[in-house]
Amino acid sequence: MSIIIVMTFLSVILCADTNELPIGFTEGELKNKNLIYDMGTRTDPPIGPVRNIAEYEPMQGVLIRYPFGISTSLIASMSEDVIIYCLVSNNLQNSAYNSMNNGGVNMNNVEFILGSTDSYWTRDYGPWWVVDGNGDVGVVDFTYNRPRPNDNQAPSKVANHLNVPYYSADFVSTGGNYMTDGFGIAASTHIAYTEQDECNTSNEYSVPLPGCSYVDDILEEYYGINTYHVVADPNNEYIDHIDCWGKFLSPTKILIREVPISHSQYDEIEEVADYFSSVLTSEGTPWEVFRINTPNDQPYTNSLILNNKVYVPIMNSSWDGPALEAYEAAMPDYIIEPFTGSWQPTDALHCRVKGIPDLTPMPQFDLGDVNMDNQINVLDIVNVVNYVLGLVDFTTSQSQLSDMNEDGTVNILDIISIVNIITGS
Repeated sequence: MSIIIVMTFLSVILCADTNELPIGFTEGELKNKNLIYDMGTRTDPPIGPVRNIAEYEPMQGVLIRYPFGISTSLIASMSEDVIIYCLVSNNLQNSAYNSMNNGGVNMNNVEFILGSTDSYWTRDYGPWWVVDGNGDVGVVDFTYNRPRPNDNQAPSKVANHLNVPYYSADFVSTGGNYMTDGFGIAASTHIAYTEQDECNTSNEYSVPLPGCSYVDDILEEYYGINTYHVVADPNNEYIDHIDCWGKFLSPTKILIREVPISHSQYDEIEEVADYFSSVLTSEGTPWEVFRINTPNDQPYTNSLILNNKVYVPIMNSSWDGPALEAYEAAMPDYIIEPFTGSWQPTDALHCRVKGIPDLTPMPQFDLGDVNMDNQINVLDIVNVVNYVLGLVDFTTSQSQLSDMNEDGTVNILDIISIVNIITGS
């Protein structure tokens, strides 16, 4: 049996960068899904408190892979503002350089990370980022939900290249099915639990699913996530990724696709939209839910937020204009950049690019800055009041920042202390 496993891994490695793999499973991979669990490793978690970095936070670069899954015109546009970190095998580096150089990419903003890959879906296998208790930015890895060892090793290669701390949590996941608000809330579809053996569930229908302590505990310890919204995938597609229908736009805004009532998935999509309308943000307020019309399953939610720009996949159809207007209404302070490509309803721009955050050490937050926005104000009081009333849960970080007298309990005395800071009493 061990010989078979080794030979299968070798066949994947030898085919890397030459035979492009699909975003879904190949027939051979379906027969060898058990190999996924052989790829995982676990380290100690980062020093707490830990905070998971959101997509809309400051980014110094993006992670792509050669051969590309996006146009050089898109790469050129991004290279004007950030560093392009390109995963590429040694024998293809010159080809990657020439392709970008000929495509007008700012080569002063390109860095190559050498090593084989199996596919170009850097969103799905790329690193997840955290800020630890020392204010250092690092990578907390997961086990990629495809039996692709080269892709699975990409986060450690990125961490080594950037000389940042690397941790691994050893649970099965994928980046296209994960989003965080940056303040202790995250969301995914049902495969976050159903693909994890320890969860022992096949529930693909509930909104939300009952929690799975194995995954939930890992997310809290390694990523600082205390509220995890896991819902049935409303698209009923093979991929089951949340970025095919939803997106956190800010700590208080979420974008969810919309379809005509005649669409086969209308009820399911409205169910998840209603669910997110009913739950609270990290600030203890209802989510501001924005909708974007996708009558023919256009991948408009599969966009990339990159600093002050939003790169939106478009389809050269009459629905593109209203989709861009929806982004402009939801994100008026951003520049909306449309790009065409080989987009599919289940695979578009967001799937093929992954942000690299600003690696400048982030300062520790002061006691009382409960929402960790570097300000102590009435929003922090609202957060603590809601927590004391049992309306919201806190991450470990938020609990520590709320416990003003450091007695191990968050209560009215801590609220009074925050009020005194604000009023200068």
